Amino acid sequence: MRLWLVAILAFAVAACGPYDHKASQEYAAGVAQNRLTIKVHVGDTVRVTLDSTEWTFSGSSDAAVLQQDGQQAVSPAPPGTCVPGEGCGTTAAVFRAVKAGTATVDASRVSCGEARFCVGAEGKYELTVLVS
Repeated sequence: MRLWLVAILAFAVAACGPYDHKASQEYAAGVAQNRLTIKVHVGDTVRVTLDSTEWTFSGSSDAAVLQQDGQQAVSPAPPGTCVPGEGCGTTAAVFRAVKAGTATVDASRVSCGEARFCVGAEGKYELTVLVS
């Protein structure tokens, strides 16, 4: 009887196939990755953190590939650490890789400092994410 149980258990384990599940990873991106491409795997997350509270994320160019996970989070700097109106703090958004493909994360801002409008590319952020 015991040999029969061992044989059934061995068959059950073999039927499950090889175990190659990879743990999902979280990738961090910021201003330094602006206009770059990063590569991630299905199930991974990408946290984009930008260095001003003035940023607004547009989301993902293809939510079927890269889906925004919740709303963007704005974290102002502690009171007294910077001049009011400078946008001191961060804005972050998290995206989850859903399926293979390519998607772009866009963000923009109008203000680039105290009473100063952004000029040219300084008010635009774009990160391309290649999901495999």
